[in-house]
Amino acid sequence: MADPQSVIPQVADEDVEWICRIMGLREFDQSRQKFLRARTTLDVSACPGSGKTTLIVAKLAMMARKWPHRTKGICVLSHTNAAREENQRRLRGTVVGQQLLAYPHFIDTIHGFVNRFLALPWLNSNGFPVATIDDDVATAYRRRAIGERGYHTVQSFLEKRYSGFDKLRIRDRDLRFDIGKPFPAGPNTKTHKFARQAIEAATSAGFFCYDEMFVWAKALLQDCPAVAHWLQRRFPLVIIDEMQDTSELQVGVVATVFRRDSSEVVVQRVGDPNQAIYDGAPPDAEGADVFPDPDRCLEIPNSFRFGPSIAALASPFAVNPVGPNGLQGVGPRTVRNSPECCPHAVFVFPDESPTGALDMFGHHVLSVFSDSALAEGAVSAVGAVHRAHPEIKPGHDHYPKTVPHYWSGYTAEIARRDPHPESLIQYVRVAQAAVRDGHDLSSGVEKIASGVSRLAHRIGDASRLGRRVGTHRVVANGLKGDPRAASAYRDLLCAFLMEWMPLTSATWNVRKAEILSIARALCETVEDEGRAAGFLYWDEHDPSLMVDAPTSPTDAGPNVYRVADECGRRVDICLGSIHSVKGQTHLATLLLNTFRNGHSSQKLLPWLLGENVNGGKAGAQNLDRLLQTYVAMTRPSHLVCLAVPRSALGDDAALNGHLQTLKARGWHVAEVVNGSPRWYS
Repeated sequence: MADPQSVIPQVADEDVEWICRIMGLREFDQSRQKFLRARTTLDVSACPGSGKTTLIVAKLAMMARKWPHRTKGICVLSHTNAAREENQRRLRGTVVGQQLLAYPHFIDTIHGFVNRFLALPWLNSNGFPVATIDDDVATAYRRRAIGERGYHTVQSFLEKRYSGFDKLRIRDRDLRFDIGKPFPAGPNTKTHKFARQAIEAATSAGFFCYDEMFVWAKALLQDCPAVAHWLQRRFPLVIIDEMQDTSELQVGVVATVFRRDSSEVVVQRVGDPNQAIYDGAPPDAEGADVFPDPDRCLEIPNSFRFGPSIAALASPFAVNPVGPNGLQGVGPRTVRNSPECCPHAVFVFPDESPTGALDMFGHHVLSVFSDSALAEGAVSAVGAVHRAHPEIKPGHDHYPKTVPHYWSGYTAEIARRDPHPESLIQYVRVAQAAVRDGHDLSSGVEKIASGVSRLAHRIGDASRLGRRVGTHRVVANGLKGDPRAASAYRDLLCAFLMEWMPLTSATWNVRKAEILSIARALCETVEDEGRAAGFLYWDEHDPSLMVDAPTSPTDAGPNVYRVADECGRRVDICLGSIHSVKGQTHLATLLLNTFRNGHSSQKLLPWLLGENVNGGKAGAQNLDRLLQTYVAMTRPSHLVCLAVPRSALGDDAALNGHLQTLKARGWHVAEVVNGSPRWYS
């Protein structure tokens, strides 16, 4: 085989000038140009806001412009659908970039690559049915396969061990299974037999969970090792985005196919190890393909997102030192009527009363930014823990533990980057928010269709939906034989997404019977309508969570907390988890203290005060906190703030010294007293 460097086009000065011109980019510095021109295997460690996606798209566009091959292509893999969609969207913006969206090139998630080139070929060649790949659908099929008696036997047993039936996963080609840890019952027990029956029935019918596809991918590579060689010939250049978030499972398969020590393929991995907040392989795991490779690493330590003040405050929280001089801020972009350097603030609240922190942050934002500035960027508040813990009350040692303790109207299920609600009403709210925010009816239609599809799979055999899951076209086709149900489905979409029917308990209760009739029509057989009750329940929300018709860009939506000042000016604060905002840019961000094995702000106080820097003195739990804090503090372009409980700053004797240190490090400090700020001079 030819040397891959002879196959990959060379980037010349005129190519760089061309891409800057058509994409409207500033001149690239030396480190960025080195990546654009690279034709060898390397890793790129790019700091937040460094233009990583822009760099990848620019490189791909230059490659597409000069790519001479009809049967060899570029393979671009991402950890998430969001990153894949962003790469595809940006490539569609250039004529040459559009060429990369078709054969012989491949741009998708790692899961998409594994399914298409490895897992599905093995399943098809071994006589399995066309696969349906969806965690919820596979779990629903397994439940039906063993009946309610079998399901409740397994579920009740696993609940006592802090797990559940939905955690069952196939772990090898012999259909051995676990729950993320060894299955806690022996093979001769009734529980184990029911679980095996469920796994075997779903496998025979072709229903699998997402991560189980890696089992069949490994099976193909074991049975036919030459597949890796064929894929290397097909894709001489492989670019892996968000490398820091890949799991050990993903890394293992991708590294087997595209070996970084191979002379037949160039593998360029891009990411930021300081933003590795997902459950990837630990950097010191045995056999892990460590990212970044210290021997072949290109660093990009300067960010266009924010300026020097945010960079200086965030840099100590980076687990790995960023460049030789720490994180560098060379931004931000100019925002109308906003100060170049904003008063970054720490809001100290009483331990038992965190609710005033959001109001203080909102009023601070209103005092700093004009309405025109607020119209140009999002304002957010995020925490590491965001699922509800109603058992934790004021006065408890863990309080405030989670984002809902700052505002009871917050709902965790609809705050995910890819929302996966637990009830149909939450699907509707997410759909309405998508239409309102994106002015795109199709995204809302698809979300409601997904909810209706999941309801059908809960109550019976929804095989008429075929092997594709949760799309409007699939649902509409499934209703063709029942004109009444098809009409009810269209009316449902119209009422929720076009007429903006008010969502109240009364109107929802009227609609429930209609929705259930639609789900019933999608089923070949209805086995238990009782399973619909939990999915169709009405959950009461704060009125500000209701999604109004898109009459103005300032309408409050799900998980949006509105703060208004005495002049009637207002700011909407989007609440979420730190994970949900990764990759985003905000105008201003508030990091909320939460509790997991300790209060986050208390555990990280040595870094906040400058006593510790980077991850050298951190244990495993603090390493996770540092990663999450770094991600949160590098979201804003202009203003970063912290919400800290009073107890996190130590006793009264230590308080004054800590406050002076914070101010010396660039923080403005205010104590929340009876809902009002008392600024320390």
